[in-house]
Amino acid sequence: MLSDGQIWQTAALKSAVMDLAQLSPEQRARTLTSGQGQANNRIGWALSFLTRAKAVEKVANGRSSITEFGRQLMQAHPDGITQADLEAIPAFQAYVPKKHTAARIADDTENLPSYWFVGAFFNNEDDDGGPGGDQTERFVAESRWENGVGNTGKYTDLVKAMKPGERIAIKAAFTRIHELPFENKGNRASVMAIKATGTVTHNHGDGHHVDVEWDPSEPVREWYFYTSRQTVWRVKPTDWTTKALVEFTFDSAEQDYEEFRNAGSWAKSFGDDAPEVIVDCDDETVEEETAATPSYGPSDIIDDGCFLSVATLTGYLDALERKKNLILQGPPGTGKTWLAKRLGRAIIGQGSADLLRSVQFHPSLSYEDFVRGWRPSGAGGLVLTDGLFLDIVQQAQSAPGDKHVLVIEEINRGNLAQIFGELLTLLEADKRDPSEALTLTYRKAAEVPIYLPPNLYLIGTMNLADRSLAIVDFALRRRFAFADLSPAFNDAWQVWVHRRNGLEVNVLAALANRIGALNERIAGDRSLGEQYRVGHSFFTPAGDATIEDPKAWIRQVVEQEIRPLLAEYWFDDPARVAAETAALIGSV
Repeated sequence: MLSDGQIWQTAALKSAVMDLAQLSPEQRARTLTSGQGQANNRIGWALSFLTRAKAVEKVANGRSSITEFGRQLMQAHPDGITQADLEAIPAFQAYVPKKHTAARIADDTENLPSYWFVGAFFNNEDDDGGPGGDQTERFVAESRWENGVGNTGKYTDLVKAMKPGERIAIKAAFTRIHELPFENKGNRASVMAIKATGTVTHNHGDGHHVDVEWDPSEPVREWYFYTSRQTVWRVKPTDWTTKALVEFTFDSAEQDYEEFRNAGSWAKSFGDDAPEVIVDCDDETVEEETAATPSYGPSDIIDDGCFLSVATLTGYLDALERKKNLILQGPPGTGKTWLAKRLGRAIIGQGSADLLRSVQFHPSLSYEDFVRGWRPSGAGGLVLTDGLFLDIVQQAQSAPGDKHVLVIEEINRGNLAQIFGELLTLLEADKRDPSEALTLTYRKAAEVPIYLPPNLYLIGTMNLADRSLAIVDFALRRRFAFADLSPAFNDAWQVWVHRRNGLEVNVLAALANRIGALNERIAGDRSLGEQYRVGHSFFTPAGDATIEDPKAWIRQVVEQEIRPLLAEYWFDDPARVAAETAALIGSV
């Protein structure tokens, strides 16, 4: 079709190719699960490969024409050009994806227009009693969009923020291995089907309904890599990825697959230098969020063995959402690391468990280890290598629909200014924006400035009783919310240990009283204080095995774990250590 020398719009070209190939109505109607036509998908694949081989050139976004080399290629292969033919062409092999320059981002990103990407899949419990499933046709017919009943409260503020005149699109997110219009190296790719576009005309203000003037129906189009599974996703055109998504969705532009698969964290799986993998699993996985999708929350944390209230845990999560950074601080044995990881899971919600990463700070950790530094290469030289933190930042930027959590154990064991460097200032919640991006100390060629995305959360733990730890400075303190954990030898602790380990409640109550008395004396000691109290983790068995001899178990814990702690507290008074140990063991 392109051999006529004309400049073809992609949609018209695909239709003409189907006519030329004499595809039957059944073949044209065959679709992928997303609703995109299978023929449309495969023609897009062919066009992408021809462009990479320089047989076709993009005259403008969404418009292509044949090149002189393309004509020569047709003459050399009169019976047809195969994928192997294209891959053997030097231009195809030498293809270098477009690099992004450090383009200036508008300072006032707050006033950039918002574009809304919303889900339309309801479970039976999502809607108002009607049938579940894809509601796209109903929404378009009724000139509206609504947040599922099961999501009410979760996205209320976002739905209320939709303004008349803003553009909106119905999408469905999932992953796929096969039938992709680019080389995926055997990896599962994120896909987002755009099913309908329109303009918000009225917001009812209830956080549930908006009226929409939907655009004329168009075939489903698929967007790759930069996707979101959240029911409501607000996008502002702040960088090249968001601008490309907006232009693809609302201006019928084409996505540059080669550019995306060779950029950021996607390059590690899909880039030209990425290794081939073999995946033995189902081709397509539906990931669009629904109200019935299991979500981990405060009640689940309590069910796992937390002795705090739902209200307290909800307060911690609210603080984490507000500040993006939270530090759990408290005496030894109060379950700081345990709780930090479960708060992380709760923030992630319905996302995958691998969205949570953890690291422990120590005095020798540096910026070069954590952010970026020079490392030995296999060639005998040095190469700039990203550390754990930049890896997580890139992953969060590449998957804006997921919440990513980094748990930092013993955060005050490291020199924080040295470890975070210039990124310390970007931890602030109000600086999680491309307009606040900074150039790294060790900058790679043609690299754009770095910013921390708003879907990245940090949870630190801090042991206040360790005299060897540095005091956290005020610059860091104002960037974090703080939660104080205390020993919790309460009714919830007693019920938990009784049910899981078989200890009688009266035994546990007596033990709690003795530990409470010891903690009062520790807190009242001028050389110690509340931060040196004994936490409940010492007396909370890790498993669910029945404790047959409570007295022997208590004596063992006290002698092997608590007495050494007290000996360090009162190192100059061994008689007191012996007395406190005996009082704590008591009699059962």
